[in-house]
Formats: sequence, structure tokens, C-alpha cells
Amino acid sequence: MTEYYLWLLQLMGTANPKTLQLIQHYGSAEAVYNAISVEKETKFLSPSEIKRLGNATLDNSNRILEQCEKMKISIVTLNDDDYPYRLQNIYNPPVLLFYKGNIKGLNDEICITGVGARGATEYTAKVTSKTCRDLAKIGVVLVSGMAVGVDHLVHQSALDVGGRTIGVLACGLGVDYPRGSIPTRERIYELGGACITELFPTAETSRTYFHARNRILSGLSMGVMVFQAGNASGSLITANYAVQQGRDLFCVPPHDIFSPDYSGVVGYLRDGAIPLFNYLDVVNSYYSTFSAYSEKLRRLNEKYTITPENHFIFQRTETKPAAEKSAKASSKAKEQEDVPDVEAEKKPAGVIAAEKYHFDETDDNYRIVYEFLKENGTQLLENITSKCNISPEDISLYLLELELAGIIKALPGARYAIKE
Repeated sequence: MTEYYLWLLQLMGTANPKTLQLIQHYGSAEAVYNAISVEKETKFLSPSEIKRLGNATLDNSNRILEQCEKMKISIVTLNDDDYPYRLQNIYNPPVLLFYKGNIKGLNDEICITGVGARGATEYTAKVTSKTCRDLAKIGVVLVSGMAVGVDHLVHQSALDVGGRTIGVLACGLGVDYPRGSIPTRERIYELGGACITELFPTAETSRTYFHARNRILSGLSMGVMVFQAGNASGSLITANYAVQQGRDLFCVPPHDIFSPDYSGVVGYLRDGAIPLFNYLDVVNSYYSTFSAYSEKLRRLNEKYTITPENHFIFQRTETKPAAEKSAKASSKAKEQEDVPDVEAEKKPAGVIAAEKYHFDETDDNYRIVYEFLKENGTQLLENITSKCNISPEDISLYLLELELAGIIKALPGARYAIKE
């Protein structure tokens, strides 16, 4: 059956939500192949997908399988038992994952994602290393994106104490990105972790893919920790996915509230994200789950042992997850949206930003997406894709650029709107 999933990936491209929709419609990946490739039923395909149909073959799938075998790369599909169940239940889950290392048992582990800036400050580096080392010591599986900066610190901190960590790559497993990261990957495998990707083994990094990759970073975990993020940081995309997917969101309070290096987390903290001061903030949020790992808790050294002096930390049972608080904040915001604006003449921030944006110097699709959202209001991702006639693999680029330019904003449920 794996060859049919590989055929689908050739045809539909990476991170295309229509891939899962086709499987659900026809019943299986093999059934999709029979309908489209054999019976030539192409009514659900876009023009670009129809063009790729001629090059998508089972022969290519078998060649990819041979390549994976030579490179010792394993494959897990959406319906396999080892497929991470948290990832399985997000919007647009990868229908297939390539991986090296060990992904067994992830469904039974506490997985927490850590993200942040590539240019981590000294303060961020200190907080990230300390927090992640302490979490790894008690058996938390740490997930990050194998990039430089905070991502590297998350992985390295886990490895330093013999912990398990998962790297989500923005390239194929046969590509050394970031350059020089192969030794780190090998160490991850040695300690029971894994590196995963939904890209073919030799696929290079793509600017358009980083946005889509971030849905996997948050989807694998119970919660996401943001250690440092400016207003234009890609980490905020992962934070948005965390809220959309119902994950807990932890944010390290800014070292300096006036510093642009930390300005990106302020809004989340105001809306109910959990302030992250040390590893105990994570333990407290999942204490009932941690209780099931009594053996791992016993591995803590005296410095981390729960004592009468710090036991109060674990009694805050009424503390609500950030996702729930964020949902309430979103609901409150929605109620406020229904109230007539007494300053009707005031332009939304996104419109003001759009007036300063150089649309004439960019691809026409940037303006098309902006005008569509301006005219039609909040829209689902699939509506933007279909109505603007942009392929699913390309839409992420346009949405990300407009979001970073302050023109649009991402909302829970894979929705987008003009920034207010």
C-alpha cells in the first residue's frame, strides 16, 4: 500500500489538504490511484495537478522505495499503528512520513515542542537550555525543527542529558540542512529519537514549505514552548498552529519588554498563554499525566525532587490550558466583532499596511489574496486556495508573506482575515 501513498505525494505535492480528502472520498490510497490514474477521473484535480499526473507513476514509487531502503529511511503512512496519533488528528495531517531513528512509543509519551528565534540572545539560550534539560531528565520527548538557534538548543539540551528528541526537517532526510547537522541527527538516533519529514529523501529546503512544516511541529505535541519571537518570527506561525490545534501554548516572558526580539509573544501572553519560567510550568499543566510516569519522576536528582516546600506548585488544578483560555479570548473577540464600530471610518491595520506594501513589485497572487480577504472577510484556507485559484503547495508562501507584512492574520481553524 505504501507505493500508492508515494504516488499520491507525487501527484498532489506536499502538504496538500486535498490528498486526505481524496483518500476519504474514494476509501483508500489505492482506490484513488485506480480512479484517477486508471479510470482517468480527474474532476477533483486542479490544472497543475493534472499536469503532474503524467509524471506520477508506481514505477517512480518503487524507485523511491528502493532509494529509501539504500538510505535506511523508513516510511509510516497515516493508517499505520506507529503513526503519531496526535498528528493524525490535526487539520491536513501528512498522509506519509519519512523517518530515521525510532518513532515507536510516541503515542504513549509526553511530547513538547520548543521553538524560537534563529538568533537566540544569551538570555534565551540560558532559559532554553535549562528548561529543556530539566524536561528531558524526567522523560519528556522534546520536538523541534533542527534549525540553528533555539531549535538546535532544544535538541542539544535533550541530548546532553541522554534524553529523547524528535527533529522535524524542512528537507529530505538525504539533505544536510542546516549544513553540518548530520552528526546531531546521528546522536538523536543513538538515544532513541528520530528525524522525520514529509518530503522525498533528496528534496531541498523550500521557502514555501517552512510554513506547512510548522503544523507538524505543533501537531506532534501536547504543548508548544516559544522561547523567543519577534513580530516577524516564523515561531509565531507554530504558535498559531498550536492554538488552532488545541495545544497548550507556553511563552517565556520577555527579558526586555521594549526589545523587538521578544515582542511577538506579548499578544499570546495577554490572551492566556501560559508564562514559562521553568520546567515546572510544563509539569504542572500535565501533572495527572506525569503521575503515570512515577518511575521517570524517581529519576530526578535531589535538586528536582518534589518536597513540602515546592509541592504547592502541583496543587493549582484549576489552571486552565492556554488553548482553552485562547479559545475564550477568541470568543470574546468574536463577540466584540459583532458590536457596531463607532469609528467606522477608521481603517483596519491590515489595510493601512497594504497601502504601504509594494504589490506592484511582487507576484500578482499577493494582491489577489489580499483583495479576496478584504472583500469577503474571514475565510477558510481551502476557500482562499480554491477561490483565488492558487495551488495548495503555493498558497502558504502568499499567506505567510502577507501575515509577516502585517496585512492579514491567522485565526483558529485554519482561517485568515485582514488584520484589524
